[in-house]
Amino acid sequence: MIILKGNVIPCTGAPLMEKAAVAVEDGKISRVCRQNELQAPEDAEILEIEGGTIMPGLIEQHCHIGNSGKPSSLAFYCTNPYEETVYMLEELEELLNAGYTSIRDVGGTANFLKKSWKMGKVKGPRIFASGRLISDTGGHGDELQSFPLEFSKTGLSGVLIVDGVEECRKGARLMFRDRADFLKICTTGGVMSEGDQPGHANFTVEEIRTFVEEAELKGTYVATHAEGTKGIYQALIGGVKSIEHGTFLDDRCIELMEKSGAWLVPTLSTMYLLTKNKDKLVPWTREKVDGIYEQHCSAARKAYEAGIKIGTGTDFIYDRSMMPYGKNAMELELLTEIGMSPMEALMAATKTGAEIILRGEELGTVEEGKLADLIIVKGNPLEDITLLQEAGNIPVVLQEGKIVKDNTGVPSR
Repeated sequence: MIILKGNVIPCTGAPLMEKAAVAVEDGKISRVCRQNELQAPEDAEILEIEGGTIMPGLIEQHCHIGNSGKPSSLAFYCTNPYEETVYMLEELEELLNAGYTSIRDVGGTANFLKKSWKMGKVKGPRIFASGRLISDTGGHGDELQSFPLEFSKTGLSGVLIVDGVEECRKGARLMFRDRADFLKICTTGGVMSEGDQPGHANFTVEEIRTFVEEAELKGTYVATHAEGTKGIYQALIGGVKSIEHGTFLDDRCIELMEKSGAWLVPTLSTMYLLTKNKDKLVPWTREKVDGIYEQHCSAARKAYEAGIKIGTGTDFIYDRSMMPYGKNAMELELLTEIGMSPMEALMAATKTGAEIILRGEELGTVEEGKLADLIIVKGNPLEDITLLQEAGNIPVVLQEGKIVKDNTGVPSR
C-alpha cells in the first residue's frame, strides 16, 4: 500500500478536502478519507509534503510529440524519423516530470510508441494518439506550398494528404491500421501554414462525414483543426466531436456544439506565445497573428459562458525557447483569464481530459476504484494556479499506482 497525505482536490466538483489521505493498492485508489480515519499498515509507503495538495495527474489534450524544438516549418519535413524519436522520448519525460500522466497527441507518430509505453520501455504519460494529421491538398497540413506537393506528402512530415470521399475513407483506415485511437483532420486553414488562411474552409461535409463514419465504426471520434467559422460549422454538421482551437466560433457553431455535446480544446497558449514572439516567426505566420489572440480568447469565453465542455491543450509545436515542454500548465492560467474558476480549469485538465481520451471511467478524478494517476503539488493550485507551471512544485507523481517521481527528500516508511 502507498498512502498519500495532504489536502485533496478530487476534481469531481467537490471542494478541497483538508488533512486527507489517499490509499493506493494494486494500481488503483482504494480509499479517500480523512487522515484520522485511515489505519495505515506498518509496511505502507507514505508520501507527504508540508502544505501539499493531492490531485489527479494532468492530461495534455492537444500536443504533437516530437515536433517541438523545430525552428521552422521546413524542419517538420526534414527531420529524420529516428531523430524525431529522440525528441519524442525527451518531451514525454518532461511532461511526466511536470505532472502530466496522460496525453492526447493530435497529429504525428506518437501512436507508434504506445506499445513500448505499455511494456514499460518508455518513461512518460500514457499515449492517446491520432496518428498522422489528415489534410486535403492546399489545406493546413499541406504546410509548405512553395514546394512540390510530393514534398508535403513525405512520410517524415506526420501528415497524410487526401482528397475526395474514397481517399478520405482509405486515409482513415490507414490511420486505424497504424493503431490510431481517434482521427485528427483539418477543416480550416491555419496560422502556421504557408498558403492558407484561418478563415479558409477545407474538406466538404461529405468528406467530413466519411471520416466520422469510419471513426464510429471503430468506436471512437474525429477531432479537427478548426479556426474559421465556416470550417467549424461544416465540421459540426459532419459529426466531428472535438473542435481544436475554435478561433472564430460564432453563436451558430456554439448552438450546434450544445446539441451534439462536442468539446472545445482552445489551445490559447500557442497563440498567446506566437503573439508575444512575433519577431521569431516566419513571414507568413507573422502576417496572420495580429489581433488573433484577442479573437481567440473572445470565442473561448463565449463557449465557456454557453456551457460548452472545454479541455486543455497547448499545441506547443515551435521553437523550444518559445514553447517549452514542462510549462504546459500555462493553459490553465489562460483559461482563468477568460472566466473559468481555478477549480474549473483544474477539472478541464483532469476530469474533462479523461473523457476526451475516452478514459473517464478510469482516470481524471481522485475517487475510489479509479486508476492511481496522482500528483502532489507544493501549495494549493486553487489559490495559485501558476504553481503547476513549474515541475519543481510537483515533487510526487504516480502513474497507475507506481511512483514515477519522488522528490520529497523524505525517506518513506
